[in-house]
Amino acid sequence: MDSIFRSTNFARVLAIILAVILWLFVTGDKITRTTPSRKVWQDVPLRVENLDQDYVFTDIPASVDITLEGLPDDFEDLTIHELDAYVDLTGKEPGTHLVRVQGRPPRGLNLVMIEPEQVRVSIEVYYSDDFNVEVEFLGEPAEGWELADWVIDPESVFVGAPESIFEQVDTIILYVDLTGMRSVERINLTPLAFDEEGNPVTGLVIDPVEVALRLVLERIPEQVVEEEVEEEKEAEAETESEN
Repeated sequence: MDSIFRSTNFARVLAIILAVILWLFVTGDKITRTTPSRKVWQDVPLRVENLDQDYVFTDIPASVDITLEGLPDDFEDLTIHELDAYVDLTGKEPGTHLVRVQGRPPRGLNLVMIEPEQVRVSIEVYYSDDFNVEVEFLGEPAEGWELADWVIDPESVFVGAPESIFEQVDTIILYVDLTGMRSVERINLTPLAFDEEGNPVTGLVIDPVEVALRLVLERIPEQVVEEEVEEEKEAEAETESEN
């Protein structure tokens, strides 16, 4: 047996076998790298092109799935941010439309399929206007203090929204909590939109997002405080006498 392993013929055969194995490995790798393959990318962001500046879309899927085909090397280091899926809304008027989803594949790759192929898009007119900001105070200042004056800046804000939302807006209110305040206070607060029934309205743009408010609080004169205390005592005495 040892003589077989040590023979020249065995060494030659072994060399040929190893050479064939190496050739198959190299050839197989080359075939793999030169054979097109397909890959599915899910949740590719869907965007809108060529929408009239006076309109806004209000209902459209956020993403689609894209199938690409290409060589393995072309898929290396490819990220979802390099993929492009869109709908072209050229000439589309307000209403609901069924439109085809389109895509632009990265260089070296072919676009095979987009799922779904079509999506429904709702388009509305975009409305905007200025609204005066109403101020409503909550709570009470620190003991012995009262609100003497206040200044709001700006006094009005810009409101923009699709027609279906904009028509709900009745008032823009700034709620101010005075609890524990004293002297001069400067605060920034967010104005809120409400409908006629006092329900919050969302899905709109309010600019600026914050309103500056300067509050001037003054001490209540001692005489007034004493009178208020006496009135409270009298009210308590009357209540006790009634009981």
